[in-house]
Amino acid sequence: MSTFKVRVLYDFRGEANTAEMSVYEGEVLTVTRTDVGEGWWEGLNPKGQSGLFPEAYVEKIESGPPNIPAPTPPAQPAWSAQVTDQGGHDDDWDDEWDDDTYSEIPSGPQPNNAHQRNDQGHYGSEHNQNHNVPVSQSNRHSYYGDNISLAGSTAGDNKGTITKKSLNIFSTYVKSGLEGYILGQNKDVTSAISKRIRIYRDSEDSLGRWEPISNPYTVQINSPKKASKMGGLKSFIAYQLTPSFTNIEVSRRYKHFDWLHARLTEKFNLIAIPPLPDKQVSGRYEEMFIEHRRAQLQEFINYMCRHPVLSTCDVWIHFLTCTDEKQWKQGKRNAEKDQLTGASFCLSIDAPDKEIMPSVVEAKIDENFKYIDKMDQCIKNLMSTALDQQKKCENMYRREFHRMGEMFFALGSAFEYIQQGMYSKASVDVKNIGVSYMAIAKLYEDQGKIDWQPLYDKLYIYRGITSNLPDVLNMQKMAEQKKRECERNVQIQQMALTDVRKRSDVVTYTVFAELNHFQQERDHDLKRALKDFLQEQLNFYRNIVGKLEETLSQFE
Repeated sequence: MSTFKVRVLYDFRGEANTAEMSVYEGEVLTVTRTDVGEGWWEGLNPKGQSGLFPEAYVEKIESGPPNIPAPTPPAQPAWSAQVTDQGGHDDDWDDEWDDDTYSEIPSGPQPNNAHQRNDQGHYGSEHNQNHNVPVSQSNRHSYYGDNISLAGSTAGDNKGTITKKSLNIFSTYVKSGLEGYILGQNKDVTSAISKRIRIYRDSEDSLGRWEPISNPYTVQINSPKKASKMGGLKSFIAYQLTPSFTNIEVSRRYKHFDWLHARLTEKFNLIAIPPLPDKQVSGRYEEMFIEHRRAQLQEFINYMCRHPVLSTCDVWIHFLTCTDEKQWKQGKRNAEKDQLTGASFCLSIDAPDKEIMPSVVEAKIDENFKYIDKMDQCIKNLMSTALDQQKKCENMYRREFHRMGEMFFALGSAFEYIQQGMYSKASVDVKNIGVSYMAIAKLYEDQGKIDWQPLYDKLYIYRGITSNLPDVLNMQKMAEQKKRECERNVQIQQMALTDVRKRSDVVTYTVFAELNHFQQERDHDLKRALKDFLQEQLNFYRNIVGKLEETLSQFE
């Protein structure tokens, strides 16, 4: 592309050891790339150094440098229209679905017989868009560089939703609309609030918790099946979901989960959204992969069902219950035009009126940063161990025990050599040792899928949460920073300052309520998963002991 000049409006300090470049107000830069993505451009500074800088921090020089003061930083940069302007996306989605002959979402309600539908494709082929987004190698929450492939996956497009949400807090801050919310500049969306979300504070030590789920429920995902369209040229896997509160089965594809995840991430930037499994292309119709994908999606669904806010949000309920194609499209449009997204979501929250002491908040936020960072690293290491152990069970351990069995069996055969095929009790006993070890080899081959793989899948969910929680914590720090700026501004009236403090406290209470939920999940769900893992390990070694004891009992 042709280059052009821009003038820097605001100072920006790039992150060390990354592609980001520090720029300063008044500098003239030469832009060399505008298609980097996520609101970033690439260019050269006056010293000839190349790097990335925020598009919203510069203005294009048309006819000489303007002799006017720099405007205030924009609350919504131009590139955010890719998110907020849903019309084009909606049309593309509808066109893609309307062209197909088979509808996974029928024209009317169908209780518990969705699996009997004709296996003709309705939705467009699954696709995965790889946006050209620069990745900060030093960012501790980036998941591109240290991604752990799922056990049993093959080469291909393995990209789940544990990814770096933004290049730095600037990108998150601008796109979230947090500044507009804190300053009370967001438009009135009172009419869009269908229900209030409550946060409680039980004691001074507890800084917030979500209102418990009043009607707990579960969702089972079953009967994954391969369907096709265009005479078999395009295929996909459809999963059958059955919520306990309706007992009506709905059919969803991975791309529907992907769309749902994007909506949840856009709406709830103060809540850590659980990740989806990797989107694999090669081998995605193999039976083992389909079943593993089903188990992974079940983990995602389970976490959603247990979350006090996510489990009751409109887009999730629509995803679980809609069986009519027309209603599905209308609900999809409503979700994409939701006005309570980003920081505006806080307008629907009823938080305690009691102001939290800033000193207490700051100490607890810093403490949680360290805690989450430690958890994230330890979970990542345990995931790596689980994956390694599963591979060893399927290969190295199986191979070694099978080889031991072969050697014992060969020794038993040698006992028969001198007797020219006549029966030998000693020969049979030694051969039985070989048979037992070969059976143990088979136990090892199957064991990885029984204990290590489920543990990995559970840890995958929590790795996604711990990789997102630092962004949630940063939102609170940015809200606190904006509040302090307002407190230092003598032109702000006391009444307006009171409102700023109250809105900032809502953000703080929301963040601590989410941290409280994460800790509850850690104490119950993750602990239960580790208990199940230990139980399966015990069962495994008991089976080994049982086979060896049975073999030993055959000796005289």
